Amino acid sequence: MNRIIPLFFFLPLLAMQSCAFKGEVNFPVRGIDRPLYAADKSAAAGILNTAKSKKLEYRFGSPFFVPPSCSLELEYGFSDGENNGALAEIKKNYELVLHLSGGDSWVLPWDVSFLGTFIEDSPGQRGAGLRGAELRIHYAVPLSGDSIESFNIEMIPAAPDVRGKVPQLTWKLQELRLVPKWYGLVRAESGTVYVTPFVYYIADSEQLGIDPPSRFRFAGGMDLSIISTGGPAAEIGGLRFEARVGWEELFISQGNFPVEPYPVKIEIPNDTVSTGSDPAFAVKLISAEEREFPNPIPSDPGLILAYPGKNWRNADYEVFRWESFPSLLIFDTANYAVQDRLLKRLAFFTEKQGYTGRLATDAEIADQHGWNAHDYRSEDLARFFEVARAINFPLLKEERELEKILLDADIIRRSGNSIVSGEGGIISISRESPDYLRTIFMAHEGFHGLFFIDEDFREFSRSRWEKFDPAAKRFILSFFDYQHYNIKDEYLVVNEFMAHCLQQSVSQAPRYFNERAAIIDASP
Repeated sequence: MNRIIPLFFFLPLLAMQSCAFKGEVNFPVRGIDRPLYAADKSAAAGILNTAKSKKLEYRFGSPFFVPPSCSLELEYGFSDGENNGALAEIKKNYELVLHLSGGDSWVLPWDVSFLGTFIEDSPGQRGAGLRGAELRIHYAVPLSGDSIESFNIEMIPAAPDVRGKVPQLTWKLQELRLVPKWYGLVRAESGTVYVTPFVYYIADSEQLGIDPPSRFRFAGGMDLSIISTGGPAAEIGGLRFEARVGWEELFISQGNFPVEPYPVKIEIPNDTVSTGSDPAFAVKLISAEEREFPNPIPSDPGLILAYPGKNWRNADYEVFRWESFPSLLIFDTANYAVQDRLLKRLAFFTEKQGYTGRLATDAEIADQHGWNAHDYRSEDLARFFEVARAINFPLLKEERELEKILLDADIIRRSGNSIVSGEGGIISISRESPDYLRTIFMAHEGFHGLFFIDEDFREFSRSRWEKFDPAAKRFILSFFDYQHYNIKDEYLVVNEFMAHCLQQSVSQAPRYFNERAAIIDASP
């Protein structure tokens, strides 16, 4: 069984002593629209000398009313150099406690050694923990209740029998600020550590856990972001999410979270920490932004494939924004019929032989097949809607919905009365496709999306096409011609060529092309 090391726990709120609060504090207080007064000079400077003063007391000019879903972040550290021996003794015998007049008390960590391998002193050192003058902690405690009138920070014995002289260290409160509520850990490249309560290191499994009690959990949905080299992974309510090896970010949006997500567990590959190759590391569990349909949900293509349909905001289709490439939108439709109403006419206008550049009527294309998956760049989307505007073409309701989504996403833009291109493009798959095809289609369309936005990838694809074996090139062209692509459009041909090559592994390519193209005559 894994041994779990808890980080923080609640203490009873200690009664605050009355005193005269005169001068304002000398350190910054951000996000709170009223002055903060200190009881004495030490408190005004935010300095607690462990061998002398044991308490810093503060009061707001008037009660500070707590906004919903926010945390109070304290930035602090030691100001008189590193003294590991003194700190070790203080950590063993004393706790640093934040008491809020609203009713909650929090134990503030002296250092971050409790975070184990998720924090390091220097490349190759694991689990030692930053200490002394090296350390700057930003500790964000979630706020509850209606208001806060005062607070204090006090060093108290960890046990009743603690006696003797206290080693001298100077602890300094650098800044106080109000921030949106979050849980997790961020290790910046500078060495600064951002951390919250309810985070713990699971020693035997090299995992970081997040598990707030019910009254401190988020009221609505949550998003989880992990940044690390080496392919981070997360376990949420028994479901495992993995980034590919070499990927540096894993983003999980609210729709992928199970009903009971806690505890959230995060792991990173051992070599990411042990080599010290990248000291930056971040895990942030935050309240999900309220996104009314069709405001796109940021997500990853792999997670979109697994996104529960019951969590869609609209029964016919859902709209996502590729989290790593925000100028690309991804549409997932309930079935091919919905997808056709959104995109079929666009397919004929953009790519189909005999139709490119003109708007076909519903009657013309009613009995013809569009595509089971789609991709369109901003330039072609703008041309489609501009032609429709210029000739007052009767577009379907779904096509008008698409136009508004694209305008809101800045993929197409209004310029006077005209529609012009913006940035990026769209891709689409359907839930009517079987799972194995959805995976292939998502990869295929994803490469199209990258082709739209990345000039280096386009140049690489063109160079590969130009160097392609002539016989193989004739085969590919006949394959596309059979599928009714406009093979006179070189941009389209090169884009489709690369997507068809990369959508599956090399070992699977012969089977794909042989099964799909067995009746095609590829002779000169």
